[in-house]
This record gives sequence, structure tokens and C-alpha cells, in this order.
Amino acid sequence: MFGFGHKPAPETPPPPPAKRIRVLVIDDSDDFRQLIKDLLEPSKFDVLAIGSPVKALELFSREREAFDLILLDYYMPHLDGAKTFEWLRKLNPRIKVIICSAADELRLRQLATQYNVNGFIRKPFHVDEVIKLIEDVAQTPFTPV
Repeated sequence: MFGFGHKPAPETPPPPPAKRIRVLVIDDSDDFRQLIKDLLEPSKFDVLAIGSPVKALELFSREREAFDLILLDYYMPHLDGAKTFEWLRKLNPRIKVIICSAADELRLRQLATQYNVNGFIRKPFHVDEVIKLIEDVAQTPFTPV
């Protein structure tokens, strides 16, 4: 009646925290890198943003499995998105890559098909669409061509 002799039900442990999606952003624009970090980090993303494709490749060569996906600017000085993408896939053939650019959508679709990237983002973009695309790409199993 008063709970004497009654054992309380064991507490159910809380669910484990949701896995954070690890994103490497490679873009020569300081403003864009900061914007992406500010938009994604409060959510379920850990973002490392690097302005130099060469420095990003140096890091990626040491930490090939550290990221779930890469957000890659296509038009950059010194080493463009196409060459950077080729090096990324040589270092880790299973890395998922989303290209981003201010190019028109038709051009982005052509690039996505030509380089077999996992998606594209056209600048300027809607935050919700970018978050959904990154989540979808990160959660989709990699399928080689």
C-alpha cells in the first residue's frame, strides 16, 4: 500500500546523444566559412572550415577518416574545386563531397554529374535546404560508381 517491499522499477537510461556530423568546409571566402560554421554548429554538426585547399588537403591526408563529408567551393584561386576533389578522392575514395558555388544551377548539375559528387549547393542558399542536404548525404551509404 505504501510501497513497502516494492522495488522501484529500474530507471531507463537516457538515449545516447545523437552522433554529430563532421563536416570539413573548404572555401576561400572568410565570410562564407564563418557563416557555415555559425549555421551548422548549433545543430548536430562539428565544422572545421579551411580557406586554403592546399592546407585542407594536407590535413585530410593525415585524417582521412575524420570527416563524414566535405563541403567544397568549386571556384577557388590556386587550386580549384575540380583538382581539390580529385585529390580528396585519391586520399579517400569513399569521402562524400558536396560542391558549392554561385554558378547557375545547370552548371552545378553538370559538375555534379561530371565529378560524381554527392550533391551541390548554389550560393546564396536557404539554411534549411543546406542542413537537410548535408544530413541526407551524411546518412546515405556510400555507393561507388
